[in-house]
Amino acid sequence: MTDRPDLDALADDLRPVRPIRSWSVAAIALLAAMGGGMLVIGLIGARSAYGPSFADPIFVLRAGLLALLAIACLVSIARMARPSLGSSHGGWRWALAAAAIVPLAAVVVAIADGVPLSERMHMWDGMECLRWSLGIALATGAALTLWLRRGAPVYPERAGWLVGIAAGSLGAFAYALHCPHDDIVYIAIWNGIALVAAAVIGRLAVPHAIRW
Repeated sequence: MTDRPDLDALADDLRPVRPIRSWSVAAIALLAAMGGGMLVIGLIGARSAYGPSFADPIFVLRAGLLALLAIACLVSIARMARPSLGSSHGGWRWALAAAAIVPLAAVVVAIADGVPLSERMHMWDGMECLRWSLGIALATGAALTLWLRRGAPVYPERAGWLVGIAAGSLGAFAYALHCPHDDIVYIAIWNGIALVAAAVIGRLAVPHAIRW
């Protein structure tokens, strides 16, 4: 007679797992955007205190594209956490293509008006933008990673990119509530650096934390 595992004993070790809910990732993103924005305004002030309005077209375009990119990545992350046959994860590519309008416009503007890049960089403000954007992005990315660990993503590397881009977009969105600069070249440089850095950090860190 061959030894067979005691199925009852195996069943005794099982514990119920609370199903992951896709809407909860939206709650994390909303908390990151609102909490990060309130922290930025509370500690370093709103952009309106320096003259620029929240209704300025460039600010609206900047905030709208960052929000669109974050939402598209979060939708893909939510779907990746609950893989199913036929589900699509490609919406973030369209949002990324739309966001690419900013650096393309920045190149055209920089060539057309001939203003030296050194006058557009505003290095001190740019470094502040980078610190705040990445700081909020790291906190947001950690929360998203903890959420994603409860799911079953089958593409951890892609999940890392998406978590990084989503977190970076939310971090840059939060800092934009303070940023007084509406120069498209400035925005493309510093938001671009923040997004690329957050994406790389996500790609390097997230797969190891969610692999199953």
